[in-house]
Amino acid sequence: MLELSKVQHLAETYAPQELFAALVWQRQFNLFDGPQVITDLANHPDLWESFLFTKPVFAPDKHGLSFNGVVDTLLAMANYRPMPDASIIHFVQYPADTLYILTENRDAIVAQLMELGKKWKADEVSAFDGSLEEEEDWKFRNYLSLRLKDGLWGKQADQDRDAIVVSYWWD
Repeated sequence: MLELSKVQHLAETYAPQELFAALVWQRQFNLFDGPQVITDLANHPDLWESFLFTKPVFAPDKHGLSFNGVVDTLLAMANYRPMPDASIIHFVQYPADTLYILTENRDAIVAQLMELGKKWKADEVSAFDGSLEEEEDWKFRNYLSLRLKDGLWGKQADQDRDAIVVSYWWD
């Protein structure tokens, strides 16, 4: 049941990223430890722009709609502007097993995020930058590549940065 006054309060008080952090914090299954993942992300804000915890996107559909939605959500959260700094929210368990992190496309950052995947005992860690060689649909590949290129906004247009998505999956 939705209590509109609570929903309104949450929407006016918390940033979307804080809501996802609360969902990740609650999850613990197999080798996944939500509090550890959120603690590491909080301790390394320089490694990520936004993250989304959801069901996995194993392969994009012919028109690129499945992964496209993940990229658009990550970019929207990364480019969201400030909300209150402190927040703790408690939810029922969020049924997800894949963490997608949007970050700047720099080798040093991606390497550190890949190492976190080992620490977090993820069963699979992958990086997507739009050059999906196994994807036959060149329209999707081009769209994803263009969406991630200059996808992270700087304070000025000439400071925009290329993005990459690192995904972690737990069985």
